[in-house]
This record gives sequence, structure tokens and C-alpha cells, in this order.
Amino acid sequence: MTLKRIEFDPRAQLLLLVFVSAASFWAERLALLWIVGGMAAYLLVQGMYGGAIRFVLLAAAFFLIQEWSSHFSYGLLTFVTFFAFLGLRLLPVLMAASALGRTPSGQFIAALRTFRIPMGVLIAVAVGSRFLPVIRTEYEAIQLSARLRGLSLASPRNWLRPLRTFEYAIVPLLMRSLKISDELAASATTKGIDYPGRKTSLYPIAWRLQDVAILALAAAGLLALFYFGGLS
Repeated sequence: MTLKRIEFDPRAQLLLLVFVSAASFWAERLALLWIVGGMAAYLLVQGMYGGAIRFVLLAAAFFLIQEWSSHFSYGLLTFVTFFAFLGLRLLPVLMAASALGRTPSGQFIAALRTFRIPMGVLIAVAVGSRFLPVIRTEYEAIQLSARLRGLSLASPRNWLRPLRTFEYAIVPLLMRSLKISDELAASATTKGIDYPGRKTSLYPIAWRLQDVAILALAAAGLLALFYFGGLS
């Protein structure tokens, strides 16, 4: 039996990201675990089962590391405590961002257009949202080619020759980035992104019951943290 996935409006996902970012910044350590649990449920209802499990395991690891290292005052363990503290606070934000990252760029731009955002910002977001996934694919392809030639950044022996590694691994990525950015800009222009008139979208942009419900739950969670002293 396949569970039905719930889809949220990009505007609701963006507002939820803002709520979670504020709550994660102010919440105390135990309250952060409740936030991570809530975001895990948020990912599960969208069918992101693997991501939810990975984030929960990371949160548990960061919490245990922070609990263990906080009992010691050694210099190195102080850095470990800090990174565990930082990682635990960033996890809910990354969970909300990972769900928003699955939204098609066209739907995301159409949703942002309802906020009356300036066209220059929309163009930057449109090109950037398409650029990052493509450049990641290009980086993996370049690293695969470099690995076959023994020039991969993952090989420890190449760390002793940083200039050569930079030349054969990073410079091709920079060259590809310039070409890809030109191609994406030309593609966006061809599709009429800079047209000053009213634009239409294939994606239906409308508030639905699940969007109102998730924002109401987020607001209720913030109020509960404030009322029960979960905010520092």
C-alpha cells in the first residue's frame, strides 16, 4: 500500500523555512529535538523517508556528541562541542530547505511572483535555482574524470600538490560554470523571463488546506516554545 504524499504551496514552504529558522536560532537544546521531530514528520508526509531518517540520526549524533563533550574542558573538545551545537541548530533549517529544494523552479518563481518581488531578484533566483543543480552534476563528472587520471580532490596524495590539483580539478569547473551560466541565462530569456507584461504558469498557485494547516502548526509550535520556556 502506497501512502499518498502531501504537496505544499511553495509560499507555505518558504514561510515555514522562515519560522523554523527563527525557532532554531532561539530554541534551547531540548526544544531543538522537538523541532527536528516536527520537521521529520513534515518530510515524511511529503514522501522524503530517507531524508527524514538521515536528519534524525544526525540530530541524535549531534545531541549525544554535545552532551558528551560538554563534560570536558579540553581545547579540541571545545571545538567539537561548538560544531555539534552549530550542526544541531542548522539541521531543522536544512530539513525545511530540502523540502523546498524539491519544488520545480518554474513553480517556485510563479509563487514568488505573487509576492510582488522585483524582476531583477526573480531573474537571479531563477538562474541560481537552475545553476546549482547543474553545476553539481558537472562537478561530479569532472571529479570522476580526474579520479581516473589520479587527480581527484578525494585522493590524499594530491593534497601535497595543491597547485596541480587546482589546475586539473577546479579550473575545468570554473570554465564550465561560465558556459553553463550563459546557457541558462539565454534559456531564461528565450522563455520570456524578462517580459514586462503579465506572465502565466502551468503550475496552479493557490493556498490549500494543507498549506494553512502547516503554517498554523508552525505558529502554534512557536507559541508553545515561548509559553513553556523553550526559547533561550
